[in-house]
Amino acid sequence: MYHHVKKLMYTVRVDEPDPKFGRMLLEQFGGENGELAAAMQYSIQGLNCDDPARKDLLMDIGTEELSHLEIIGTLARLHLKPSKTDRAAAEADPLISICGAGGVRLCNSAGNSWTANYLKITGELDVDLRNNIAAEARAKIVYDRLIPFTTDAGTKDALQFLMTREITHMRAFTLALESMGKGRFDIGKIPPTPELVVQYFNDSTGPGDDGDRDFRGPWNEGKDWKYIEAPAFQQLRDLSTKGTIPSEAS
Repeated sequence: MYHHVKKLMYTVRVDEPDPKFGRMLLEQFGGENGELAAAMQYSIQGLNCDDPARKDLLMDIGTEELSHLEIIGTLARLHLKPSKTDRAAAEADPLISICGAGGVRLCNSAGNSWTANYLKITGELDVDLRNNIAAEARAKIVYDRLIPFTTDAGTKDALQFLMTREITHMRAFTLALESMGKGRFDIGKIPPTPELVVQYFNDSTGPGDDGDRDFRGPWNEGKDWKYIEAPAFQQLRDLSTKGTIPSEAS
């Protein structure tokens, strides 16, 4: 059950409307990493969740994201308001001024319509939580990039609030995932092939034009890693070792 309270979760104030910045804000209204996508993703995951504790988490955060959508929508509308009456502002984005009457639409900053294809919903709780952690990280970065492009103090405050809540949600999803007691690489029900899962393929070999070289690190050495050198050339190396191909081809 939803109930609309006629008060924003965070008070929005815009002293100097900036229609161009308003269009940028639409990325967080109807964009791939925006608040609507987050609200729908978490809420639908919650509807599918058989774990009552984590279902509660998903529905709580999904509902908060709807409140964030209201904040970002209000903020964008205030910045876009000059597009209703000002010719120069209207010419800057006819899609917003003529088709949208100077208000918000379910589209991103490029005018592309919102789509459910943005949502990552697998029905596997641990995989969905990982998706949500990544979604919050991407949304946080979008706010990072928006904030420097406005000088309006009220706008900065509202965006700072929204950006901070992304980190809060990331922490909650991370702790919920950890509390499930599954290993970091324990995904699904069918285990991977033991000897194959520890092999690292070095598939980008040789020095590059910019001095690129092969690097080793914890992602490909130590513990149980087996480093496989240039698998694409393995057959040629094997043939050369057996003396079945001319040496100049090896």
